[in-house]
Amino acid sequence: MAQQRTQVSVRVVEAIADAMGTDPVDLHPPLYDAIDPSALDQLFTTDVDVSVEFEYQEYTVTVSGNGTVAIDGRVYD
Repeated sequence: MAQQRTQVSVRVVEAIADAMGTDPVDLHPPLYDAIDPSALDQLFTTDVDVSVEFEYQEYTVTVSGNGTVAIDGRVYD
């Protein structure tokens, strides 16, 4: 059985929470105030090589084509 990969939006929330030193459920404002999580997930379900960068609070969030999430240049796995 193939392992299902975590949605990009969930990985972004977890990375931001880690960078902020908080629990993902306590993230405020919610991610959807900065970017549409469903649209973000949809972008990374295609075979198109895409990269997305956006601001959340004082952080620069970058999601690379392979789904890697970086906050201010620091990569989160």
